[in-house]
Amino acid sequence: MTRNVRSIRISPALVISCVALFLALGGSALAVGIAKNSVRSAQIVDGSVRSIDLRDNAVNAPKIAPDAVGSEEIAENAVESPEVAPEALTSQDLGAASVASSEVADQSLTASDLGPSSVAASELGTVTVRTNAAKVAKDANGSVSVDCAPGEQVLGGGGQPGHFGTEMTSSRPQGNGWLYQALNKTGGEDTITAFVLCLAG
Repeated sequence: MTRNVRSIRISPALVISCVALFLALGGSALAVGIAKNSVRSAQIVDGSVRSIDLRDNAVNAPKIAPDAVGSEEIAENAVESPEVAPEALTSQDLGAASVASSEVADQSLTASDLGPSSVAASELGTVTVRTNAAKVAKDANGSVSVDCAPGEQVLGGGGQPGHFGTEMTSSRPQGNGWLYQALNKTGGEDTITAFVLCLAG
């Protein structure tokens, strides 16, 4: 008895079609098998989630552990004043020469905020010496004072007699000026002079 045997030739197109059908059916089955919100941290391998896998603004401050973000994770100029809590920064957090005059509030610095030799003469206003004199009778106490002009601030002062024998009894600041007092023992009338150093504002 004669049997006819027919050979079937599988074309590449048929193979590709079958593979595509298998992947499509398998992918659908996988998708159907995963319930919504069923994948949690325990099911995710450490380091397997990349930034490209996260939607925009998905990670905010409550989702970041304390001290988890270092300076190397922050883009340059990404943190501005509104993002910094009041009194959160100390001098150790600031780079050298990172704070300029424009960033310092008027009259907010005191002497304790300034380092040695941190203020040069070129950074000060004009200093003016102002004087005033008065006559003192023989064997009498006399006083003389001198004030800085409006807008000026007293830096220091002093006084001097006209002759030896007139003894200083007081030399001190008074208001925005200086007071000098002395006792005249010269045997005649003398002149005492007070001076004050004034810094222009």
